[in-house]
Amino acid sequence: MLANVGTEYGGNRIDLDLIPEGSTVISAGVGEDISFDLELMRIKGCKIIGIDPTIKSKVFMENHFEAGLGDFVFLHKALVPKSRENEKIKMYVNSNPDHVSDSELSHHRAASANFYEAETVTLDELLETYTDVSLIKLDIEGSEYGVVEEMPETDVPQMCIEFHHFCSEYTFRDTMSMVSKMMSMGYQHHPKINEMGQFVQTTLIKESL
Repeated sequence: MLANVGTEYGGNRIDLDLIPEGSTVISAGVGEDISFDLELMRIKGCKIIGIDPTIKSKVFMENHFEAGLGDFVFLHKALVPKSRENEKIKMYVNSNPDHVSDSELSHHRAASANFYEAETVTLDELLETYTDVSLIKLDIEGSEYGVVEEMPETDVPQMCIEFHHFCSEYTFRDTMSMVSKMMSMGYQHHPKINEMGQFVQTTLIKESL
């Protein structure tokens, strides 16, 4: 059964029964809300691999590490497909100075003309390093399309993905194409339906589990 973990803004719907005690969670898109990650650490003793290339998130995490975060590893990097391994990418600054979410998409509706360069990491690298990953969360402001397109075959039990067709040149059809890709890899699609009858967030659970 899916349960809400974390705040309304930064949380996700997941099956806690598929999170073994002490397992590793890859959380890409930390921002300034780590309620989801902290709750998994509290409930399941998870090790969190938090990933975010934004400057605001780096400052936010540095402040939290001063208070002590235990098994929380923060990578100040952007998650990219394997074909872009070891690249530096441009991150376009959010046009609203009160918002934390920058994007590599120049066509993201919130993107300004200002940008900075970010180091990168791939899922392939992370899954080679951490062999007990029980969940992957992707909230990466449009970069999820490239990452899912080149998603490596994996037995990770569940994934939470937020798609950004609502604020970029990607379309809902593009999103459904990514969902179909995940379903072809053996995942069941559990969308969170909004008032328009569509979804932005989905939880994907491996069918064999």
